[in-house]
Amino acid sequence: MAATTMIPSQKGLHMFEMAGEEAEDRRLGTMRPKVEPLWRKHDAKAMKSGQRGTIYWVGKSIIGEDGAKTGDCEKGASYQGEWHNNKKNGYGVQVFPNGQKYEGQWANGMRNGEGTLWVPLGKAKKLRKLYVGGWKDDRRHGRGTCFFKDGQFFQGDWTEGKMHGQGTLRYGNGDLYIGEWHDGMRSGQGTLNKANGDCYEGYWLNDKREGSGSFFYAESGKVFVGEWANDLPKAGVYTQANPNPDQATLVPTTSVLPPVMLALPAEVLEGALNAVRNARKSFRAQATPVPRLFDQEEIFALESAFKGVQRADGTIRPVDLQGLCSHLGTEVAMPRLLQLLAHIGLPATEDGPNATFEQFLRVIALLLDEEATANPMGYSQDGTMDASEFYVDEEGMPYDGEDM
Repeated sequence: MAATTMIPSQKGLHMFEMAGEEAEDRRLGTMRPKVEPLWRKHDAKAMKSGQRGTIYWVGKSIIGEDGAKTGDCEKGASYQGEWHNNKKNGYGVQVFPNGQKYEGQWANGMRNGEGTLWVPLGKAKKLRKLYVGGWKDDRRHGRGTCFFKDGQFFQGDWTEGKMHGQGTLRYGNGDLYIGEWHDGMRSGQGTLNKANGDCYEGYWLNDKREGSGSFFYAESGKVFVGEWANDLPKAGVYTQANPNPDQATLVPTTSVLPPVMLALPAEVLEGALNAVRNARKSFRAQATPVPRLFDQEEIFALESAFKGVQRADGTIRPVDLQGLCSHLGTEVAMPRLLQLLAHIGLPATEDGPNATFEQFLRVIALLLDEEATANPMGYSQDGTMDASEFYVDEEGMPYDGEDM
């Protein structure tokens, strides 16, 4: 049988020759550089960096009732200022589609730093200054002043767009609040001076008077000092601080009544105050902001101890919570501990549900409050609980602070 000879086609020979040439070019280092696509060159030219003139964005097309475009567009936006890596960065002025105007600092395409925001007012769309101060990621953050539409203005601390920290709010009716804020509401210690002369000084929670506080009634000259709940006085002492101007003349005596004395007034008052506090215990335990319960040093110490016994899901069992309380210096029976967990909204059993770190802090706060009530002369001096003396070893395990 004769041998068959394979003859390559012309196309195959050509491809073989090209492959050989490419291999030779690579070997000699003379291969031609790869040409960059044209779209990439244009895209690089479009990248905005440094100072730029005004850049406009066209608004969206307006759709009619029949679903077709009307030919008109919504109002667009414009920006004039500095850029970096195609994002607004540095100082710039932005006019938004809704007519608002921002002038100030930018970073990573968002308002960051110090800046001023104007909003349009009325049919003439005249700009009115709304906010001057700090920004972080397009939200009010840091120190700033906000001028509200109804004549109110707030000056103080902001966090993630809400009034948070220390601040002063002047109301449209002339009232003035100076004090603490949390998540946009009056919470903590603060003073409210009313336009009519009345004045409240004390504690607030969720924008209402809650806890110890005093109220001066300007018209009568009387003062109430005691416990408040849900914005109302509940138990305390009501006295005459200033003479009542409406009683400048002596009141004629028509009859003589024997003096009436309250037996054990101090005990009666203390009992009434404790009754109010106990009735509001669950609400206050769940609603009070954690920074009002402990300072940063105490939170850090308690967190270190908590991490020493926490589970993989970041919680601890009631029995572990009981052990941490023991290391703090107070033996807590399980029924009492479960009752405290119920006060913070966690109806627990010995097997769970487990407590998060925030729930653990609230239980400790309740225990400290109970110890303070039982020993008002200084409960941290007799070996009982004190969060500031919560020690942890190098491995994060709690101990009593004595030399090991």
